[in-house]
Amino acid sequence: MDIATDIGQHFAKIGVDPLRRAFLSRRAVMPFRGKRRVAAEDVPERWRALMAAASPPRKRLVYLHIPFCANHCLFCGFYRNAYTAPRAADYVEMVLAEIAREAGAPAIAGNPVHAVYFGGGTPSALTADELSRLLRSVRGSLPLAPDCEITVEGRIVHFDPEKIDACLEAGANRFSIGVQSFDSEVRRRQGRRSTKQEAIRFLEDLRARDRAAVVIDLIYGLPGQSPEIWRQDLETAAALEPDGIDLYGLNVIPGTPLFTAIAAGKFPTASRLDDLGPFYEAGAAFFRRRNWRQVSNNHWARTTRERNLYNLLIKDGADCLAYGSGAGGSIGQTSYALSGDIELYAADIGAGAKPIGMMLESDGLELLRNRVTAGFEVGHLDLAGLDSAASTPVTPLVAPLLAQWQKAGLLTFDDGVVELKVAGRFWYGNLISAFHDILNDRLLPRREAA
Repeated sequence: MDIATDIGQHFAKIGVDPLRRAFLSRRAVMPFRGKRRVAAEDVPERWRALMAAASPPRKRLVYLHIPFCANHCLFCGFYRNAYTAPRAADYVEMVLAEIAREAGAPAIAGNPVHAVYFGGGTPSALTADELSRLLRSVRGSLPLAPDCEITVEGRIVHFDPEKIDACLEAGANRFSIGVQSFDSEVRRRQGRRSTKQEAIRFLEDLRARDRAAVVIDLIYGLPGQSPEIWRQDLETAAALEPDGIDLYGLNVIPGTPLFTAIAAGKFPTASRLDDLGPFYEAGAAFFRRRNWRQVSNNHWARTTRERNLYNLLIKDGADCLAYGSGAGGSIGQTSYALSGDIELYAADIGAGAKPIGMMLESDGLELLRNRVTAGFEVGHLDLAGLDSAASTPVTPLVAPLLAQWQKAGLLTFDDGVVELKVAGRFWYGNLISAFHDILNDRLLPRREAA
């Protein structure tokens, strides 16, 4: 099969509105692409070898997972465990033990950690003391860089002043708050308990402390969220003067309460795919007029305080040390996921073992995939850099596809540099996935590509 035929499956539609109809569906970037599972019996020894080896000089991150939520938001595909105080207290003790146990290992104690992310679940469901102890453990046990970004993800409900101040005193310097929409009715339908005014008051109080970057997460395409409500969401968020705002398109995930309710006809349908692009375009234009800096495809910064460092570095393939049930990490060519079953996680921690549920080894294209992902994530890809890192020049393999995407209105391709247009940024997952497919098909031995 020649290159032209091979890449035709990735072509965008010509002669249509590229924001609405460039592709039939949005593709997700699969984090485990090009990785092979390590046999379960080999995982303990492989982990010991990883911990015994000094880390090479490269950027590093920490991800700490809190797998509890006070309630299940209808759209969310990450819900795992209902929060109860006793269960969460026991869990915190286990995570503290996991961090302390590894702190002195050569793989951990070497290069500085540049960003820490407390995600979930809902980290802010924990008590003030529990949040403080976890943050202080990370800062005291791990080699954090002096300017390390330390993010705590949270929701408005239960994130009271005591918890916020405990996080700040323990070293948190960035809060990512999942608002999704300020419209009270849209929020209620998705299982959000606080009203618009309660959300505004919470964010005003958080911002008034002026001790950490404040980032607001919004979702477009929610059921009942008209273009006018979306415009009001953008205006309300910007008027609060946060340091950054994230915009994410709704993904109706099979198995979520929202998917089930819509399928049963008990809930208004979400926005169609060809309506999501205009929502994104409205958001991008809104921030462009206000001179906000677009840090990545889905993130805009108002101030220099906001760096979005964790999200940028994870896309660039930085090592990530993972802690807590359900967390995922990587060290060099090895990726791993900790057991998402809290009982299995607890059993391993009690036995003094790392609770790894899955371990994978990358093929030889991991560096190239990371460069593609990181470049498209910020809307700029230098093909000369990609060619220099590859055993075979990549540009001849993708130039016909880039020319077709340029004709479709997704990007510009000039002098070896790809610059995404607004439509290209909206469909970035499709562009990255197409590049990954071509790299697999053309640069890997046929057996590995299969």
